[in-house]
Amino acid sequence: MPNKFLIKNLSETAQRLAHWSKSDFAEYLITKENAIIDSHYTNLPGYRFMHAGITNGQLSLSNFSQIHGFTVQSYYAEGCSNSSFVADLSDLPLPSEVVDIALLQHVLEFSRSPQAVLADICRVISPGGHLIICVLNPFGPMGLSKWPLQLLTDRVQYRFHSLRRGRLIDWLALLNFEVDSVHHGAYRLPAGYSREQEPPIVPHRFSRLMKGFDKGCQRVGIPCGNFYMIHAVKRVRQGVNKSSRKWTSVSRPRMASSVKKTAKPLPKIGTSVAVSTTNNRVIT
Repeated sequence: MPNKFLIKNLSETAQRLAHWSKSDFAEYLITKENAIIDSHYTNLPGYRFMHAGITNGQLSLSNFSQIHGFTVQSYYAEGCSNSSFVADLSDLPLPSEVVDIALLQHVLEFSRSPQAVLADICRVISPGGHLIICVLNPFGPMGLSKWPLQLLTDRVQYRFHSLRRGRLIDWLALLNFEVDSVHHGAYRLPAGYSREQEPPIVPHRFSRLMKGFDKGCQRVGIPCGNFYMIHAVKRVRQGVNKSSRKWTSVSRPRMASSVKKTAKPLPKIGTSVAVSTTNNRVIT
């Protein structure tokens, strides 16, 4: 029974997830995500763009305008771009602070340790860089249906972490990321979905009803879609650095001159001193 809820390493399940990404419902999710990305984030500034997801990410690379774009894969797949490489997402072979924009599409929830993956992804993002994360919503139709389907089937797409939006925002805050915006989308049911969406009973009416329902929910922004998207910016605070200027050598002559000007000579021994109580002056 515990094996039914066990989430394996992404390197073991990435190939099966890539096969699932070609299904009708997975393409529906990715299409909705890319539509939000195209309308909000394709014009972000930067030089390097990195994509990590369950697909090869070629569509995302073509939408962004960065000069240097590459994808990170968790397994070797034929037909990948020459700029792509295979690596463990929790231990990327990249130096720190070299990526300007990073797009993560459904790699956190399918990883064994999403905290480790997020920490290493944030490490390679430069200060002021942008991070876009797409995660399956645990309160959406697919997130709620994963619990019974984990017991009934062995499909890899139903074995993922239920990452709440608030929980992920807290992780980003600990990693010095400021959340800029959150989007929700894809409100259709995963069971029985097809591209045509035309059941034999009421084909055209049901299709128009579902499309209208999807558009209306996304326009309002109801937080119960199949996925949510977070856009965050890396904010690195400047600490107190050791100054190269030698303050002691500069301040000594000024302090000595100020002491000479303000110092008063002490009265000689044996001289009578009288204090006036009216104006608080010392009379010798």
